[in-house]
Amino acid sequence: MIRLKQLQFIYYVCFIIAISSVIVETTMAIKIFTALLLVGLISGAPTSVDNDEKITIDKDYYPRDFVKYEGSHDIISIVVPLNSLNFDENESGESNSNEDESNITVFFVEADIDEDGKPTYQGLFTLKDGNVKKILENGRDAASSGDSSRTVYLAASDGLYTYKEDEQIAVKYGSLTDSIIGIAHIAEGNTLYILTDDHTVYEVQNNGNDKSKLEDILDAQQIILDYANNLYFYTSDKKVYVKTTEGIKEIVGLPENSTKITLIKPPFILEDSIPVLVDNVAYIVYSNGTSENSDFDFKVDAIPSAFGMEAALIQYYAYDKKIYEYNVLVLVLGEILDELKNFLSNKTSDIQSLAANRRASLRSK
Repeated sequence: MIRLKQLQFIYYVCFIIAISSVIVETTMAIKIFTALLLVGLISGAPTSVDNDEKITIDKDYYPRDFVKYEGSHDIISIVVPLNSLNFDENESGESNSNEDESNITVFFVEADIDEDGKPTYQGLFTLKDGNVKKILENGRDAASSGDSSRTVYLAASDGLYTYKEDEQIAVKYGSLTDSIIGIAHIAEGNTLYILTDDHTVYEVQNNGNDKSKLEDILDAQQIILDYANNLYFYTSDKKVYVKTTEGIKEIVGLPENSTKITLIKPPFILEDSIPVLVDNVAYIVYSNGTSENSDFDFKVDAIPSAFGMEAALIQYYAYDKKIYEYNVLVLVLGEILDELKNFLSNKTSDIQSLAANRRASLRSK
């Protein structure tokens, strides 16, 4: 029988999926995601949930069986490409990949973090089928294209690279030589945003050969794009902002005097919002400048060092120099009550179809 802590974790990883019911228009989608959400509650009120149904994540949410990689350094970035590198879909939107087998290429960055939180980068790696390979010694971040290509862009201390899949190597992209610490890719075309180590944001065009400074963004510490091409960033004074076609907006409703902000790449089911970790509490922030508490928080000693939830049904988290894989479908269909298992078993193809169709809709924009 699945342990209570594991049930609670299913509830946690399904949270992002469940909130998609506010943006998914079909009744079937709402029923499926609601069922996934209920998995975490079937054994009664969890012991770590208070009267407001708040979930607190602790060390028990990182079972050893879920470890896919154990490194020698902290893992500070995880990227799960949503293009054809991992999800090769035909014209009908049907996925040709088997997500249940977790046959996914994951990119991640290792670093040593000093007492002030400053990283000493230790390289950019790929993880697939249990095999890990360092592909860029001075790599710092990655971003995938949002179309049907297999392109992955890599940020490094000497400019931009792309991933050459057949040889599993990084090759130089364009002529820029900036020291880059963050990268984001616009869904349409080849436009990239980069964040340099002097905390300046540029838009990169012309196949990596030209850049233009975004004058309205100052002191950015991290950048993340949502799937509507809104650019989120935070500043050294721990304020979170979003850049839309209407200009820059400060996100309201977040706690004051926070000590740490982490912007999280959103799962594909979200469009105009992203998750944000403020100290140890998870929020959802929206492109209209608002935010809401997700009702999830973390014990201080159980905060992930990196998040990879882009694919939604298969998610990756880094904790204590390890990468953990959470396959929601496998968890849900593996050890839950028979009546719920029967329902979800009948809906497995619908869940996968919804995921494929959502990714296809992103690419068609």
